[in-house]
Amino acid sequence: MITKEASILEHLTELRKRLIIVLLSFVGFFILSLYWSPELYRFVTSPLKQKLLVLGPNDILWIYVRLASLMSFSLVLPVITYQIWAYVRPGLTSREARGILTYIPAVFVCFVAGLAFGFYLVMPALFQVLLSLGDGLFITQITAQNYLSFVWHTTLPLAVLFEFPVVIAFLTHLGLVNSRLLKTYRRQAYFVMICLAVIMTPADVISDLVMSLPLLLIYEIGIIVSRRVEKKRG
Repeated sequence: MITKEASILEHLTELRKRLIIVLLSFVGFFILSLYWSPELYRFVTSPLKQKLLVLGPNDILWIYVRLASLMSFSLVLPVITYQIWAYVRPGLTSREARGILTYIPAVFVCFVAGLAFGFYLVMPALFQVLLSLGDGLFITQITAQNYLSFVWHTTLPLAVLFEFPVVIAFLTHLGLVNSRLLKTYRRQAYFVMICLAVIMTPADVISDLVMSLPLLLIYEIGIIVSRRVEKKRG
């Protein structure tokens, strides 16, 4: 009984150590990102070619905090995945540990790719569609808060969804998923993806297509990745 309690205590101590490392890394990246927040804001608002409204000094601080939070989370993502790997490493074989370690950079690359795809392709298209709905009817005054919230809601879901191939590869590596299963439930998955696209976009056909096609492509990439992992596993 004492040995079991000691083992649990060791796991909790190790978990606390990993969480502290992640927290300190996030704080460090947050401070660095907060310093560069004006440059980040200029970059995010550069497609507009105009200055945006703020309704008070609190908005400026809140905008900088949001930008710094997103940047620091993106930078700390490899640290999070590595600490998870290091925590479960004692329970893995050497081959499993080496295989799972390769997913750490993939998580970061897919997240950033999702942000870039949303920011450079999806967000501008949706933004123009929404503005065109009120063309000739309204005087549109865009505040910085409104614009950044729109950017957040457009890019962050895609960044998360771009992790799908990595998750599929990981689950295939563990033997919990295979390409045959993904093909069998392809129709149901397509329905879910299209529903997600409709939820994340305004109610018009163009916006739904702009969001749906990348999601369906991500699912197909997941099938390809799963097949390749199966071949490597033999």
